[in-house]
Amino acid sequence: MSTTSTSSLPLAGSGQGAAPAPAHRVPLTGTPDPTRAVAALAALLRRYTGEDEIRIGRRAPGVHTTLLMSFPDTAALGTLTEPAVQLGEEVTPQGVVVSDGLPARAAEVPTVVVGEAGLELLMPADIFDEAAVAQYARHLERILAAGPEVSVAEVALLTEAETRRALVEWNDTDAAIPAPFIHELVAEYARTTPQAVAVALPDEQVTYRELDSRANQFAHRLRAAGVRRGDRVGVCFPRGADALIAQLACFKLTAAAILMDPGFPADRLRFMLEDSSAVAVLTSTEHTALVEGADCPVIDLWATDWAAEPTTEVHEPVTADDFIHIGYTSGSTGAPKAVQARFGPARNLIHAMRELCGMTAASQGTWLAAPGYGMIQVECFPVLAAGATVHIPEASVVASPERLQEWILRYGITTTLLMKPMAERLWLLEWPADTRLRDIRVCGERIQAWPPAGLPFRLINLYGSSEATTVSACDITALGQSLGEAGRARALPPIGRPIDNVRTYVLDEWFRPVPPGVVGELCVTGDSLSAGYVNRPELTAQKWISNPIDPERSPVLYRTGDMARYWADGSIEIVGRRDGQIKVRGNTVHLAEIEIVLGAQPGVRRTAVLARADGQGDTQLTAYIEPEAGATPAVRDIRRALRKRLPAFMVPSSFVVGEIPLNTNGKIDRGALPEPPRSRPDVDSPYQAPTTDLERELHELWTAALEVEGLGVLDNFFDLGGDSLRAARVTGQVADRYQLEVEVGDLFHEPTIARMAAYLAAEREARPALATI
Repeated sequence: MSTTSTSSLPLAGSGQGAAPAPAHRVPLTGTPDPTRAVAALAALLRRYTGEDEIRIGRRAPGVHTTLLMSFPDTAALGTLTEPAVQLGEEVTPQGVVVSDGLPARAAEVPTVVVGEAGLELLMPADIFDEAAVAQYARHLERILAAGPEVSVAEVALLTEAETRRALVEWNDTDAAIPAPFIHELVAEYARTTPQAVAVALPDEQVTYRELDSRANQFAHRLRAAGVRRGDRVGVCFPRGADALIAQLACFKLTAAAILMDPGFPADRLRFMLEDSSAVAVLTSTEHTALVEGADCPVIDLWATDWAAEPTTEVHEPVTADDFIHIGYTSGSTGAPKAVQARFGPARNLIHAMRELCGMTAASQGTWLAAPGYGMIQVECFPVLAAGATVHIPEASVVASPERLQEWILRYGITTTLLMKPMAERLWLLEWPADTRLRDIRVCGERIQAWPPAGLPFRLINLYGSSEATTVSACDITALGQSLGEAGRARALPPIGRPIDNVRTYVLDEWFRPVPPGVVGELCVTGDSLSAGYVNRPELTAQKWISNPIDPERSPVLYRTGDMARYWADGSIEIVGRRDGQIKVRGNTVHLAEIEIVLGAQPGVRRTAVLARADGQGDTQLTAYIEPEAGATPAVRDIRRALRKRLPAFMVPSSFVVGEIPLNTNGKIDRGALPEPPRSRPDVDSPYQAPTTDLERELHELWTAALEVEGLGVLDNFFDLGGDSLRAARVTGQVADRYQLEVEVGDLFHEPTIARMAAYLAAEREARPALATI
């Protein structure tokens, strides 16, 4: 059984994808020394995969085996000699070094051929394209050229041209941004197009003149209550004109609006007001009870005669570094943490979204996102910045894909923003070709499936966070069409490239750009960053750091905590979270990477993967699969597909099929996912009970090791969730119990109870003096 997969290596899947093709062959510059070639190939794979243990195949005269090389990235290249641990030829290596003098015409994994004439790299053409092979060869040569005292981590893999491409050319985003901030644009439209509809509700329409006039009146009331420039004011309204007016009033005073949702628990709302040092909170009569008790005055806009306030313009000076919003997001400590969003990045984002979607005064936009988060900057403000109309439906419409589609069609919506779960449901509906909808921006979670072809509108995948606003965008409809069916089958939608005036880098732990295909941390700089967290200086210092790339241009670099990789064209794909990394048998695993492959399987609608400790304390993976409507994905088929795409240590040992719970934000509620079952999983073999004493004894050992009840003697150990750790445990127990020499490789050869029992019986007959069974 294979313990790794070539298709899990960086840039795998870029090749022809058809039947096995002749190998790519590239001459390498370097000394034709097999030992040095083994060290160099192992070092390259260590840098490319981040795995602590690398398996290198060796083919030399009289030798044909797989070697286990375990070393830290601080190890000097000269110390990477061939180890004594031999796994045997049953274990598929990640790379191979050949020095037996025989011709090598094909390669299933990266293969270095050492001959009298020199070195040559062979790579499978059905998995890697020429550009990928050239990258492997280029970086392998840089390792071969490094001195023996240089550590694995110190080798500069990227050439000067590659480094410039990643840091400069892929970040050529400079763009001029108009000077007015959002409240200033609204005031301008109130003067130039006063009767244009700014906000359309089910029972009300608010013009730009009305929107700006009311905002001025609110601002006068806030000023009379003592609100001054730089203060923080709670805004606690549901989606609606009042929420927009209240925020605009804060902006006119250069006060930060604390984004609050009346659907939040009262204790959370009061915590937000106290934590942010709010000087006041704006709300309506029906929600005053939620915010009373906080150490700031509650201004009930419907219980006071705010309409008597003047409509004259209120305008305090605003700079790009002043705070526009205080937005709360979940925190690892259990208490929410507040992000200080600035006017400058908000202005940049609003302009970028307006340009991206081609918004004009004739556009019809929406406000569907919850009011307690900063998505209003992405969804509503670009529409208002264009002098267009923001439509706000009843709450029940937002919760139903069918009702939402009907509403979009009825009101001629041209642009909208949706969280990923709703977007996926919406794009699967039938759409009329003449719909006015031109684009849906999708945010919130990583998109795990390409949308269907033929949609009459664009789907734009947005990436961002409260800390960094919107960072990048990708038109996944156009990209999916250009990739074709085969290309879409080999990759999932990326987040694309950075928006105007934002720069993104995928960096290793030394803050160097990583090669395409290699996983690193996504870091952001430029005109998108917030100013850090409220009252969390230590956490702010961890994530907003001095920019080591281009400090003169942008002094701060934000570490997103998201693990990502470059595509060959500079597009970025999110793999998972840095804090979502786990170690499985010494290997670093991003759970989201497994979820990506799971989500690409037929009939799978949504996936999640959790790591749990088994009865021995070892980390085991559980996959949760929510089928598409009417689909019944077979676990055995999914397991087989994962083995083709992932290393064995990344294939989950158990699977749970059913509806995956979501939280109120539409994201997967991982805390509500059930424990995996102990029952026999869906396997290819028919059930057959043990019939001999030996089979029953092995059945007992397997049940304990696999933590699975009801397994049969024809079931494959590895189909039941077995892995190399459990295999070693079982074979060790068998060897001790029966005093026979039983190796892990024997279980690979005899992976069922029936076959292992027959093997042990044969060993007893052949060596009667060594065992009594």
